[in-house]
Amino acid sequence: MFYLIAGFICSALVSIVLKISDRKEYDRYGMLTVNYLTCLIPFLISQWNKSFPPFDSDFIFCLLLALVNGAMYLAGMAINQMNVKRNGAVLQASFARLGVMVPTCLAIVFFGERPSLLQAAGIIIVLAAFCIMNIRKKNEDEKSAKTKPAFFLLLMGLLFGGLADSMLKVFEEFGSASLDEWFMGLTFISAAIMCIIMTIAGKGKIGKAEIITGMSLGIPNYLSSLFLLKSLSSVSAYIAYPTYSVGAILVVIAASTLFFHEKLSACSRIGVLMIIAAIVMLNV
Repeated sequence: MFYLIAGFICSALVSIVLKISDRKEYDRYGMLTVNYLTCLIPFLISQWNKSFPPFDSDFIFCLLLALVNGAMYLAGMAINQMNVKRNGAVLQASFARLGVMVPTCLAIVFFGERPSLLQAAGIIIVLAAFCIMNIRKKNEDEKSAKTKPAFFLLLMGLLFGGLADSMLKVFEEFGSASLDEWFMGLTFISAAIMCIIMTIAGKGKIGKAEIITGMSLGIPNYLSSLFLLKSLSSVSAYIAYPTYSVGAILVVIAASTLFFHEKLSACSRIGVLMIIAAIVMLNV
């Protein structure tokens, strides 16, 4: 459970950094390049003085799955950045967290994990809480048609984020546990290479803003995925994924209230209470 708690705290830090840097101007792929290169620092430290793993079937599977995962990570992060600007941080974060339902459903359908009735009710409450937290009053509607939510973009963010998390479950089931850190390291190496190619192709830049924002995102980005992966060896996926998601939301809400002085609406307060109840039910 320690890994799961550490994971959603690091995940929340990623959202908080994105919130702080939202108003800054920076090259998207330049920033992501620095982000993923920074993600490699804890990986390289963890592998210091360790021998390179044998290039066997387990490592080849790890490498191929990491390439797919790197592409999912990059697509999800890029879409989330577009969502923050197009749909706002609240809708973006809510739909991104809803992506947790993708690996949760896949674990139930394909990996034979079966929640109890109480845990299933907890999952349903999580979905209901997300819906309630996104209810808007009439006076909170968008000022113009140009600012209306682009739900296709939100759904794409949900899908890519959910698929990236699903790769962790696939590796946990079929990969070698001794290659956990290599799987995450290779994931970020592949994502970094893709970002570098896109930055060069788009004649992007890597300046001060890109370096500061990218480095601030990098380490919690890496640790959140690594801790979630390690937690799956001791916690069932249908418990780990929703707890990871809603835990991160609670931390973001707490940080936004304490440090950014944001007030929660009545719907948000109801949603938070439902989420707390759901976490309890999911862990019974």
